[in-house]
Order: sequence, then structure tokens, then C-alpha cells
Amino acid sequence: MIDTSDATLAAAPEARRLRFAALEVPRFRWYWIVSWISNTGDGMETVIRNLLVLQLTGASAPLWLGLMVFAHWVPFTLFSLYGGVLADRHDPRKVQLVAQVLLMAAALGVAVTTIAGSVTEWWIFGFLLLHGFAGAIGNPAQQTLVHAIVGRDRLLSAVSLSSAVRQLSQIVGPAIAGLIYVAFGPGWGFAINALTFLPLLVFLMVARIPRARIEAVRLPAAEAIRETVGALRARPALVAIILAETLPVVLLGHAFQSLVPVFARDQLRVDALGYAYLVVASGVGALAATAYLAYARLGRRPLTLVIGAAMLEVAGILAFALSGSYVLSLGLMAVIGASTLLSQAIANTTIQLSVPDRIRGRMMGTYSFGTQGMRVVNGPVLGGLAQAMGPATAVAGSAVVVLGALVAFAVRFARRPPQQ
Repeated sequence: MIDTSDATLAAAPEARRLRFAALEVPRFRWYWIVSWISNTGDGMETVIRNLLVLQLTGASAPLWLGLMVFAHWVPFTLFSLYGGVLADRHDPRKVQLVAQVLLMAAALGVAVTTIAGSVTEWWIFGFLLLHGFAGAIGNPAQQTLVHAIVGRDRLLSAVSLSSAVRQLSQIVGPAIAGLIYVAFGPGWGFAINALTFLPLLVFLMVARIPRARIEAVRLPAAEAIRETVGALRARPALVAIILAETLPVVLLGHAFQSLVPVFARDQLRVDALGYAYLVVASGVGALAATAYLAYARLGRRPLTLVIGAAMLEVAGILAFALSGSYVLSLGLMAVIGASTLLSQAIANTTIQLSVPDRIRGRMMGTYSFGTQGMRVVNGPVLGGLAQAMGPATAVAGSAVVVLGALVAFAVRFARRPPQQ
């Protein structure tokens, strides 16, 4: 049997010297700009929401912040695979349009209840469920839409730039959010977030993006998902990449990011702006990683790169949990942001370029289930542990476990690479 393991997963465009090639496509440039506006609002909303939950729940904040992670990601657990089916069966532009309308509705809902003075942690929990549902059905469509806009050769550039947009929003959004929260309160920050969805909605309504019609995507949902499972069984190297990203998600994932305001308040002794700048540092690191992806030669071992980036991310989280220095913590957040973007961009691109067109959306739904749907586990678990034994002990202990699992996975991969 020919060994087509890690090496065959790297497509030819990845081996060349890459630049920001996706920006050469006019439609992608517009999509990139309006997505940045929308994601900036989302970055604002995340910071303001965490600060509001901190204010509403007091001593129970670690547990409630973990529960908010559960509310946001449990729809990904339930609907990510079906979101992949929708992306293959229907025009991904229209699927993403529906998802953006739902996201805007959730943003308006939390804004209205907060401005009216009736917001509680349960209102936030409920609107996060809607937010998560919209993301679960929209994310696979978003990935396939980017592929449709730029094509195969520019996909890595487009994926890294799209990831950079999300991380750039973590620079601008939190900085604005901290100022708005201090000056005007959370309600108006949520309202501004709702308005940031409008440019992307307009683009999705007017853009004309060609889409190939593929008969196989008209299978019943259950049969389409079974076909995707079969495709994964035939590609164990792709399964290995998804697992390498899933391992940090199960015990850390988004729950760590939600606990950062508690670290800022109790361990680093900084205010709302200090917390916002920690999130900004993560975005700065991710932008540096985007520049690296634009110009570096990635070679032909994507699984090795994904594992290495995941280990660096978890090591950074471990050091952050033990840090008592604000300056050091800023640097560690930059490392975490850079390594997270590297693993996500390389994995995302490799998976999309390694599967047939007819199952691309479903494969991205599977990827979303593993890397986002599994975050539902760490929210209540890590939040509960942080409530019981303190955030530093809970996060550091979880990081040690995950880092050990990644080391074991790397040793297993080195001894016997998974075959495609």
C-alpha cells in the first residue's frame, strides 16, 4: 500500500510561496471587509457580555461563565453536521444569509433587554442559544462560500485572511468595548453590535457567486451524514487532523477565553480595560500568524504543523494560568492567539482541499462539530472546576492533561503515521 498519509494532504498551492492572493479577487475583498465589520461587533459583544455576566453573578461568575460557553456551543453539538448538509444541498450564500439574520436577532434581543434594565443571566443564556444555533447552521456554509469565491489555488490565503478578520476583530472590538462599557454601559455596546451585521447582510443579498449543482447533495440528511462518515473512514489522516484540534477543545477550548476576565480581576488585578487589552493581545498574535501564512513555505506535513501549533497553544494557556504578571500575560495571550490561528487555518484548508466538492460542506460540518461542538463539554466542566478550586488550578490542571494527551498523540503519529 502506498503511504499517502500526512504528505498527500498538503495540496500544491500550499507548497508555493504564498502571499495575500485571495485579495486579488474583488468579491472576496468586499466579503473580507464586511466580515471584518461584523466580526468587530462580535468581538465587542463577547467582551461586554463577559463583563456583564461578571457583574450580574458576582462570586458565582466562574460557573456562569462556563454555562455561557455551554449555551453558545451546545447548538454546534446538535446541528453542525446538519449545517454541513445544508451547505451542500442549498446555495451557501443563502444559508449564511439566514444565519446572519438570526445572529442579528439575537444581538438585538440582548441589547433591548439590557437597555430596558430587565436583563438577567438567564436572558443572556437564552440569546446565546439562538446565537449558537445560527453559527452551527451558518459556519459550514461560510467555509464553502469562501471556496466558491476564491477557488482552490487561493483557498489557504482566503482561510488565513478570514481567520485574521476574526482576530483583527479581537483587537479593535475589545478596545472599543472596554471604552463603551465604562462610558455608556453594556446595553449600547450590544446595540452597536447589532448594527454591525448590516453591511454583511447587504453583501449577501446582492452578491452573485457561481455555484455548481451537484446531484449527490440531494440525498436525505441521514444518508448524506452516513456518506460523510464513510468518507472519513477512508481518510484517517483527516480524522487525525480533526482529533489534533479537538483534544484542546474538550477540556479547555472557549471556556478558557471566558474565564480570562476572572483572571484579569482576581489574579492580575486589572479593570475592564485591562481585560480588553488581554483579548487585544490575542488578536495581535493571530495577525502575526496570518502574515507568516501569507509568506512562509508550509511544506507537506500539515498534521505535524497542526499538532505543533496545538501544543504551543496549550503550553501558553498553562503559563497564563500560573502567571501573576500582567505584561507576561499579554505576551502569552499573543502566543495563544498566534498558535490557535495557525492550527485552525492549516487544518481548515487541508480538509477542504482533500475532499470532493460534493461533500465539502458536510466535511466542514464534521470539522465544526469536532472543534466547536465539543466545546459544550468544557464549559460546565471547567467553569465548575474553576468555581470549586479556583480558575488558576482548574485551567492549569486541564492544560497539563491536554498537553500530555497531545504529546502522546504526537508520539503515536511519529511511530505510525495515519494513512489516507
